[in-house]
Amino acid sequence: MANSRIGEGVTPEQLTRFFDENTVSTQAWDLVRHRVVTEYAFKIGDVPGIVVFMEADSADEGSEIVNGLPVVQQGLLTFELDPIGKTMRF
Repeated sequence: MANSRIGEGVTPEQLTRFFDENTVSTQAWDLVRHRVVTEYAFKIGDVPGIVVFMEADSADEGSEIVNGLPVVQQGLLTFELDPIGKTMRF
């Protein structure tokens, strides 16, 4: 699981504007299409951002995946990775 935090010096308004002005990148869509990213959610409240559930072989691979996203490359978000096991569906 990759849990994002807003980048240093970035305002919530800047992050909101980025998501409002940009469609899902080809790279991000490919991650969903190929089931690398299995679930994601936008965080609301005092700490905006995204939580991403993904299938990766290692934490290093997970880091490479999230660090390649345009929102990270532009310094708007950073991600902390928390390795987890299989998610359960009810």
